[in-house]
Amino acid sequence: MDAPGTLLTERTLLTVKGLEIALPSGAPILAPCDVELAPGQVVVLLGPSGAGKTTIARALLFPDELRSRGYRLDWTERALRGEAAIVPQRGALLDHLDVAGNIEVAQSAGGRARDAATWLRAVDLDPALGERGRSVSALSGGQAQRVAVARTLAAGRTLVVLDEPSVGLDPSAVRTLAQLLVAQAREHGAALLVITHDLALAAGAGDVVLYLDPAARTLAPLLADWPGPAELLEDDEARRARVDVLEIALEKRLLATPLARLGKATRSSAPRLGSLSALRVLGAALVRAFDPKLFRESAVVMLRALRQSVLLPLPFYVVVGGLLGITIPYVIANISQDLKAATILRMIGGTYIVSLVPPLSAILFVATSGNAVNAWLGSLRLGGQVTALEGLGIAPSRYLWSPAWLALVASYLLSAAAFFAAMTGGGYLLFRFYEVPEALRVITSDVLDAPPGRERYLVRAAWLVAIYAVAIASIVVSRGGAPKERGDDVTAAMTSAVMRTTLFVVVMELGSIALLFAATKGAR
Repeated sequence: MDAPGTLLTERTLLTVKGLEIALPSGAPILAPCDVELAPGQVVVLLGPSGAGKTTIARALLFPDELRSRGYRLDWTERALRGEAAIVPQRGALLDHLDVAGNIEVAQSAGGRARDAATWLRAVDLDPALGERGRSVSALSGGQAQRVAVARTLAAGRTLVVLDEPSVGLDPSAVRTLAQLLVAQAREHGAALLVITHDLALAAGAGDVVLYLDPAARTLAPLLADWPGPAELLEDDEARRARVDVLEIALEKRLLATPLARLGKATRSSAPRLGSLSALRVLGAALVRAFDPKLFRESAVVMLRALRQSVLLPLPFYVVVGGLLGITIPYVIANISQDLKAATILRMIGGTYIVSLVPPLSAILFVATSGNAVNAWLGSLRLGGQVTALEGLGIAPSRYLWSPAWLALVASYLLSAAAFFAAMTGGGYLLFRFYEVPEALRVITSDVLDAPPGRERYLVRAAWLVAIYAVAIASIVVSRGGAPKERGDDVTAAMTSAVMRTTLFVVVMELGSIALLFAATKGAR
């Protein structure tokens, strides 16, 4: 570890010259500027809300992501010598894993062999938090932020963006965080880019303090003679004085910026949301279902999705299926005044079950189980967990989307089977009520011993169930996994999945009926 106050500057980890950024609308965010991040260095980025600080940080380290969303990025030179990661607000820990699991998933991706306790000690946390079953939801804000830093270091990332890491922390925790950032940058030779409005954190941790001027579209040091992190000073008065110096300098810059220009850059046009097509999800699931290095962690994702999509709603499917199994044949049996109900029921047998299970189970499944998984994946997007995974070098397509897709396929098949069994059970009760001879054989004949000419109904039903399983999984994962910027986007994704699935089911039902009718007519 280097002496306090020194930086590892043999070479920069990131050099960008002439960086220029514009919104999808063409409105400029940043005029050409130069940025360098060196090993062992903490760079703080200050500026008014809405000026584009997070956008600039992403442009430096993740340009492809912004370009996919329509931003224009240009530079004259860019040299990247490290692996980048981002720690979103409040850490964005994965809630389906415990504390140890969050660190282990990073270790697996980075090929590091240390246990979770080692990394927890590195960020001044009790190693006991790494015991199995310690939920991330029980962590305080400061603890969650430090676990997120430990997770990033465990993945071996040397370029780290921390987006508002002090949100929700008290002054004591902010100071601890500042000390941690400086120590970890020095010890691991990492370059940290900290986006913050917290002057105590900026002064306490910053080797360099940059200011984003939204009026001039410039990014430059706030103070050319900034002496470095206040937390390297032992005297409390000296630390407070350094914070005061930074505050005075920032106030002068803010007062010099016309109010009409503050935040104008990002309000001129909302960024386009990226897309994640159903076909792309399907291809990823079929071609590369799991990352071998993360098989155990991916299995946890699959089990979580299975629990949400089949175990919890299964009683609901059974109840609804049973009620439909009774009411539908009851209505049919009482339509004719000339034939007895028992006679009508013997004639229809279980045909109504075979015909109705595919569309009803598909729409019911996507509206309940599908929406549960959709909302969970959407919350991972909105909460920054997907971004954090990408920063750790973990492909969401292999760690999240494919396991969730496989779970949904299996869940729908199981749910459709349960729905079929429940409808059969309900129908059997009604057949017994009307004293239909051999009620069980009659209602199951279309499946177990289909009469001549009616086998095609069973083939159609089986084919539709298989198609719906693949389609629902692809639609739900594509909608849930698409980028989201507001809470409303999660609701919109759920609504979109239900509408798309319903339209798909309608088209498939009508198309298959038309084919079945044509085949029947041709046979005559």
